[in-house]
Amino acid sequence: MIVNKHFKRRVDFVMRQGWKNIEKMYNNEASKYDVTFSIGFTLISIDPENGSPSTSIGPVMGLESNSISRILNSMENKNLITRRANPNDGRSIIISLTKLGIKKREIVIQKIREFKSILRSRIDPSDLDTFLRVSTQVNEIIEEGGYFQT
Repeated sequence: MIVNKHFKRRVDFVMRQGWKNIEKMYNNEASKYDVTFSIGFTLISIDPENGSPSTSIGPVMGLESNSISRILNSMENKNLITRRANPNDGRSIIISLTKLGIKKREIVIQKIREFKSILRSRIDPSDLDTFLRVSTQVNEIIEEGGYFQT
C-alpha cells in the first residue's frame, strides 16, 4: 500500500491515530475488569453522589442519544447503574452508580491517573502544555464550524 509521505504529519491523522491508540490501550486494560472504554468513560461522567440526568451524559461524552442508550443499557445489565425518575423533570431519568459502579469508577480513575503519570514522566511539561493548548485550539476551531467552502 502506498501512503502519501506527508500523511502522518496531518493534524487530523495524528489526532485520530492518537485517540484510537488511547481507546485500544484503555479497552485492553478495561477488559480485565469486565468493562469497556466506553463504559469507563461513562462511569466518570456520572456524578457519583447525586447521579446525573441521562440527557446530560451524552453531550459531556460527545455521543448521540442512541449511542449513550446502548452504553447505559449495557451498564444496567452489568449492575453498574440504576435509573430513577428525575424529581425536577418528569421527562428525564437520573442515572446513579451502584456500589459496583462506584468501585469500577474508582478503578477507571486510578488507571487514568497511572497513564497521566506515565505521560508526565516521559514528556517534557512544556511540550505537554503545548500539546494540550494546541489540541484545545483545534477543537475550538472545529466547534466554530464554517471551515469548508461550499
